[in-house]
Amino acid sequence: MAAIGKIRQHYGILVIIIGLALLAFVLGDLMKSTGSRRQNEVAIVNGDKISYQDYANRADQNLQNQKRMYGTLTNDQTFSIRQQTLDQMIREIIMNDEFKKLGLAVSTDELTDQFLGENPNQYVVQSFTGQDGKFDREMLQNYINNFDNFDPETQTAWINFENAIAEDRMNTKYESLLKHGFYLPKKLADRYNDNKNIKRSAEVYAVRYTTIPDSTVVVTEQDNKNYYETYKTKYPTDAMRGIDYVIFEVKPSQADRDDAKKFVADVKKGLEETENVESFVKYNSDYAYDAEWKKATEFPVELETAINDNKVGFVYGPYEDNGAFNIARIMGKEKRNDTLWAQVAVVAHEITASTATDQAVFAEVNKFVTENKTAEQFNAAVEAQGLNKRTYQSIRQNTNRIAGIDSPREIVRWTFKDGVKVGDVSNVFELENMYVVAVLTKIVPEGYMPYEDMIERYATTIKKVKKGEMLAEKAKAYGTDYQKMIDELGGEKTTVENVTMEGRGYGSFGVEEKIGGTTMGMAEGVYSAPLQGGNTMAIVKVTSTTPASATDYDAIRREYVSRFNNAILNGSPYAAMLDNAKVVNNGILFF
Repeated sequence: MAAIGKIRQHYGILVIIIGLALLAFVLGDLMKSTGSRRQNEVAIVNGDKISYQDYANRADQNLQNQKRMYGTLTNDQTFSIRQQTLDQMIREIIMNDEFKKLGLAVSTDELTDQFLGENPNQYVVQSFTGQDGKFDREMLQNYINNFDNFDPETQTAWINFENAIAEDRMNTKYESLLKHGFYLPKKLADRYNDNKNIKRSAEVYAVRYTTIPDSTVVVTEQDNKNYYETYKTKYPTDAMRGIDYVIFEVKPSQADRDDAKKFVADVKKGLEETENVESFVKYNSDYAYDAEWKKATEFPVELETAINDNKVGFVYGPYEDNGAFNIARIMGKEKRNDTLWAQVAVVAHEITASTATDQAVFAEVNKFVTENKTAEQFNAAVEAQGLNKRTYQSIRQNTNRIAGIDSPREIVRWTFKDGVKVGDVSNVFELENMYVVAVLTKIVPEGYMPYEDMIERYATTIKKVKKGEMLAEKAKAYGTDYQKMIDELGGEKTTVENVTMEGRGYGSFGVEEKIGGTTMGMAEGVYSAPLQGGNTMAIVKVTSTTPASATDYDAIRREYVSRFNNAILNGSPYAAMLDNAKVVNNGILFF
C-alpha cells in the first residue's frame, strides 16, 4: 500500500510539471455560501459551458487531494487554487478541441504501455520504485490486479493518476508534433545571419536631451494626445477598478483587556490547587497544553525571573505575552550543564474584542455609511473625522490582496458589479477583525491603458519626445553645418562602431533603436535627416560596412530550434490559442 502514497505524491508533482490533469484545488465553503445563488456558467469557452456544478465537483475533489498532501492553506493559497481550477478547466476545453482537430488521442493499449511497457512513464516509475531505488514492475502489476479490493478513496486516487498519465502522454505527443513541424528556410536563415553579423560604423553628430532643462519644456495637451494615439496599442490592460476606502478595525477595548486579565486571575487559585494540571489547562486555556522542557531563557523575561526565584508548583501571573494574558505553573526545573531548564504549564486567555466592542464599532461604521452616500460626503467625513483614507487604483478581477485587507474578494466583486458607478459608496463590508467602507473612483474597461494613466506614467518620456522635436527643428536651421550645430547646441561629434540590426545599443548613447535601425538601412556616405531617438537627437553618416560571413545554416538552425522548443515548453502555443479563444470568465461571481 506504500505505492498509493507515492501515487498521491507524484500525482501532485505531475500536475505542477505538465500543467494539465487534475490539480489539488480548494473550494472551501463555496457550495454552502452560494447554495441559494442561481446556477449558471462559471465560464463559456468557444461556446462550451463550464457549469457551476462541474466546477464545484472538480474543486471539491481537488480539495481532498490537497488536504492529504499539504494540510491547511492560507487565504492566498486557497484563492490561487480556486482560480487555477477554473484556468485549468478552460485550458482543457481549448486543448481538447485542438487535440481533436489534429486527430491526437491516447489509446487503451498506449496507456497500458505507459504503465507496463518497456519504458514506462517517468511518474509511474517514480511511484513504484522499490527500496533498492529501482522500478518494481511486480509491485505495479500486483497493485493493478488488486484494484477491485481497494477502498473507494484509493480507487479514486488511482483513476486520477491514470488520467494524469494519459494527459501527460497527450501533452508529450502534442509537443513532439509541434517540434517536428519546425522549418527554417535558407533565405530566412540568411536574414538572421545578416541581422546578427552585418556591422556598420557611422559618423555621428548628436545632442543629448539632457542639454535642455526640463523647466524650459512646455508639453501641451495636444502633445499628450499625440503620444497617446501613437503608443496606446503598446499598453493593453485588463479591466480595472479603483477605490478609496476606510478601514474600521475592531480592536480589544480596555474593558476587553481587563476581562481577559480577570479571567486568568480568577482561575489562578485553581491552577495552584489542581492535581491534574493538564486537564485544567485544556479546559481553561485558549492554547494547547505544552509542558515541554525548555531553557529558562526561552520563556518571556518576567516568567524566566519567576522560574529562577521560585520553587516547583509556584504559579506566576497574570502577565501579558503574545496577545494574551497568562498564568504559568512551574512543573519542573533542573540544571543541565549550568543551564537552567524548566517545565511550565500555561493557561492563556487571548485578548480579543468582545461582542459589545464589535457592536460599538459596527454602530460607528453604520452611522458613517448612513450619513455619507456620495463620494463628496465620504471625503468630507473622512477629513472631518480624521480617518485614514487609503486608495487602491489597480483592482483586477483576480485581485486577492488590497493594502491592509487580507481577504478582499467581497470588495472586488462589488467594484465589478453591474450598476456600480464611479462615485458610488459601498455598504459595510464585514471582514475579519474589521469593517470596510469604499467609494468607487475609477472604472477602466478592458482595452488600452486610460489616457490619464498613460500621460501621468509616461510624463518624462513625453517630455523627451518634445525635446527631440525641439532639437530636430533647431538642427534643420543649420543646414549641413553640423559642426556649428553641435557647437551651439552643446552636442558632440563621435564615431559609433559595430552597429547591428539585432543589437540595441548605440555606442555611448545606450539603447537607441530608432537611430540604430536607421543607420542599418542607410546608404553609405549620405547624411541622415535629424533623428529623434529615446534620449538623443542625432545626424548620422555611415562610413563603413562589414559584411556578414557566409551563413552557417546548421548553427543558425540549432539556435532557432532551441528557441522554438523553449517557447513550446513555456506554453506559447496555449497562450496563442487562449488569446484567440472566445472566453467569458465569470469566476469573480463564484470565488
